[in-house]
Amino acid sequence: MKKVVLFLIVWAAMAFGGCTPSQPSDGRTQIRFWTISLSPTYDVYLQGLIDQFERENPSIELLWTDLPQAATRQKLMAGIAAGDPPDLVNLDTEFTLVLAQNGALTDLTELVSKDEREQYFPNLWEAGGYGGGTYAVPWYVTTRVIMMNAQLMKEAGLDPEQAPKTWDELDADARQVSKRTKAVGLMPPIKIVNDWSMAGAPVVDEVGLRPLFTDPASVAVLERYHRLYSEKVMPPETLTEGYRGALDRYKAGSLAFLEAGPQFLLRIKADAPSVYEQTRLAPLPATQAGTVPAATMNFAVPRSSKHRDIAVKLALFLTSPKAQLEFAKLVPLLPSTIESTQDPFFREGGEDRLQSEAVRISIAQLPDARDFSLALPRQKDLSRSLNAAVEKAIRGEATSQQALDEAARDWEKTLAPFRTD
Repeated sequence: MKKVVLFLIVWAAMAFGGCTPSQPSDGRTQIRFWTISLSPTYDVYLQGLIDQFERENPSIELLWTDLPQAATRQKLMAGIAAGDPPDLVNLDTEFTLVLAQNGALTDLTELVSKDEREQYFPNLWEAGGYGGGTYAVPWYVTTRVIMMNAQLMKEAGLDPEQAPKTWDELDADARQVSKRTKAVGLMPPIKIVNDWSMAGAPVVDEVGLRPLFTDPASVAVLERYHRLYSEKVMPPETLTEGYRGALDRYKAGSLAFLEAGPQFLLRIKADAPSVYEQTRLAPLPATQAGTVPAATMNFAVPRSSKHRDIAVKLALFLTSPKAQLEFAKLVPLLPSTIESTQDPFFREGGEDRLQSEAVRISIAQLPDARDFSLALPRQKDLSRSLNAAVEKAIRGEATSQQALDEAARDWEKTLAPFRTD
């Protein structure tokens, strides 16, 4: 595994080159931090935080870089390979865990106090844990809601004020839309590990490193998608276009039910105001495990940072209850700090009724939200094998049981070298 990661890091360094450290111009310590896809929309907000931190810490100069999502991983690997990464970097949980597995991040366990740690929802803080260590400070979070096109529901003979309360009801309503209108019922975001976790179905023994998803309960979750696909309730493009395709269809008025985070309402309002006016909202249907999936953005400190203590201080500052509350007032995202969610803003909302409702629904789900990202060796290879099996089963190229059996055999071979038993 280490050889594979070393190859990837060296390749990234050759492809992108190392980062040349900036030279202090006035004797201040320069701290570099990266965020993902926030500029230029949130420049004023971030610059305000930067100015405040520098006022409170006059011996420090912050150098902020905002990168597109697609570029972050490769540039970070290049910086790590060159021994010159940013001091603090914004990462999703999945990549955080991959880097933690390979010793590329700083363990924050001894650098964050108990009082500081307890500011965050424990279920979100724990998502950045691996092997007994902690490698991330959670920042903003999203949980999905159900967005419903009221006009399409009416055309299908459904009452838009009666939102589906179970997954079976959602599927039934989507079938009715697909049957009675020219629209598509569903284009769900198929993340099978999330679906299994919500259903309380077995996924993997993370200690013994053995796949468990050939269990009948896990097979049944995948079989649901095959039925929806074969009945044309969800289109073939679901497997190729992902959430972007679903969002585009919803904005075009040709998708009845969209599972998405509240922040996507901003795009719908800007690009399709008539669809926005027809949008109704509902929580995700109840799940067997009583949990909902969360997508968490974090801050992590590369192990080779030369200023770890200051980087941790900056991470706690940027994710403080006050800073996160200010951010939540600008964009319908959820804070990871408990205190932030207790502000009257989350009960009263902002000027936009629909966005305020979406945030209230999401906040109510937050205590039950979990980031289901796995921390397994060779996670990329495992995900590729599992995704191929899922697509094969959904298309009917193999039964759900056959496809998952095949994936489980791949996982057994991949994980065997890492078992200690």
